[in-house]
Amino acid sequence: MKFRIIIIYIVAITSFTACSKFDSYLDKAETGGLTEKQVFGDYVQTESYLANIYASISNEWMPNQSFTYAAAADEAKCPVVYFNGPQVYTRGLLSPTFNPIDSWASMYAAIRKVNFFISKIDEVPTVNATQVSGKSRMKGEGYFLRAWFFSELYKRYGEVPVLDKVLQISDNLQLPRNTEAEVLKFITDDCDLAASLLLPVNNTVNTGRATKGAALMLKARTLLYAASLLHNPANDAAKWKQAADAAKAVIDLDVYQVDGDYNGLFHKRNTPNVIFQSTVNNTTWLKQMFVPSQNGLAWIQPLQNLVDDYEMKNGKKITEDGSGYDISNPYANRDPRLAASIIYNGSQWKGATIGTYVGGDDGLTSAEGALTQTGYYLRKLIDENGSVSPDNRPGDHYWIFMRYEEALLNYAEALNEVLAAPDAVVYKAVNDVRTRASVNMPQLPTGLSKSQMRDRIRHERRIELAFEGHRFWDIRRWRIGTSVMKEARGMRAEKTGENTYTYTPFVIEARIYQPAFDLFPIPQSERNRNAALTQNAGYN
Repeated sequence: MKFRIIIIYIVAITSFTACSKFDSYLDKAETGGLTEKQVFGDYVQTESYLANIYASISNEWMPNQSFTYAAAADEAKCPVVYFNGPQVYTRGLLSPTFNPIDSWASMYAAIRKVNFFISKIDEVPTVNATQVSGKSRMKGEGYFLRAWFFSELYKRYGEVPVLDKVLQISDNLQLPRNTEAEVLKFITDDCDLAASLLLPVNNTVNTGRATKGAALMLKARTLLYAASLLHNPANDAAKWKQAADAAKAVIDLDVYQVDGDYNGLFHKRNTPNVIFQSTVNNTTWLKQMFVPSQNGLAWIQPLQNLVDDYEMKNGKKITEDGSGYDISNPYANRDPRLAASIIYNGSQWKGATIGTYVGGDDGLTSAEGALTQTGYYLRKLIDENGSVSPDNRPGDHYWIFMRYEEALLNYAEALNEVLAAPDAVVYKAVNDVRTRASVNMPQLPTGLSKSQMRDRIRHERRIELAFEGHRFWDIRRWRIGTSVMKEARGMRAEKTGENTYTYTPFVIEARIYQPAFDLFPIPQSERNRNAALTQNAGYN
């Protein structure tokens, strides 16, 4: 453990040093780098500065060296306990002085960079028509990025101080949190500005940069969060209407379509469902998530809690009469997204049959380490064409921040809350996700009430977006943490003969969740520096 702490400390110091060097990037006297005039007096240098801001977008694969959103939600368990790992969020340890994925300082550092960029972009000279249009695009990207970072702050902390300029040492730095309405207006105004300047589709040179659709999608997602119970306890329908209208604007662009290759998500570029995607190929993910028998660490081990929520292929829940569910063959005839997302006992992976049964090569164990403690391993997000050894092929792993299937589910959720009962438009949005090629699940049954449709949409998000980070935040915005974060369950498979097994669900661990955890605490270190900052409710 001491060794792990030392390594993490070194990483933290290295990251701080890197940030310090960038902050002095424009200080030629100190660094030998470029001056402000050289950066913003040259189109190419300005592009490089903007690219550096993109690099400030947080890593959704693993926000720190031992954390995954899935293992901090009711999706998975991490088999190794690190002091700053996901157990902080499952054992009730989150506090103003201990939040392993706190991002207050890093987000505001990024906002400072983008505010500086926005203040200078109009001064950048251009020499041809390509640069003229490129300058407009870059300006739109600046507004998008500022909206992105403030949206991420809002998602975590709720009300935050809004900054639209680079603060100087002479400025008043004791800044209170703006009201929620002010924060939302700032984000959505920036999204609208960005959308007015960005193209619906970028050329190949600018793949991975923000587009008009990305700006509209960010607005839609932010307004969906604002309309949810966490921020809308009175269930004001007008807020849901704003969210629905914003999501519909993404759909009405007629640029995106659902992707029928569910297995290929996160392993390819330029697909019709991608709205905003990282340009970084996260090659370390393969080693971190591969099954142990193939030399992986398996840091995301799915829970039975999630497996139970995959419907049967006929669209029925496993607990429904006539579903056809058989505990002696629990993975047969299930929603195809189960096999595409989770490796279970008997799954085929890279030409091998994976045995998660007690005593198998990848078998169930209660010991800390790579072997499964839940009876499952992650499949989704892992490129099966990769290999840890002997040839060490990393595969392709490009994080999708926003995709069209989410836009459809956002629209369905918001519109359902506006209406007295779901209409054909709500049904279509959900069914477009469910019935697409490679998924081919039955359409939702007609005649659902508003509350029944709400449950169906939440279920669809849980399945469609599994392991993509959404569930961690959905639990919070829906305020269901105390209901779903009670215990983590697994499946014990025991071999009884040649290719025959018994399956027994079991409780792995109890989990703790407090209502206060729906928002992150304001870091105490920030409140020590800024006395005007108030704390979120429920934190001492």
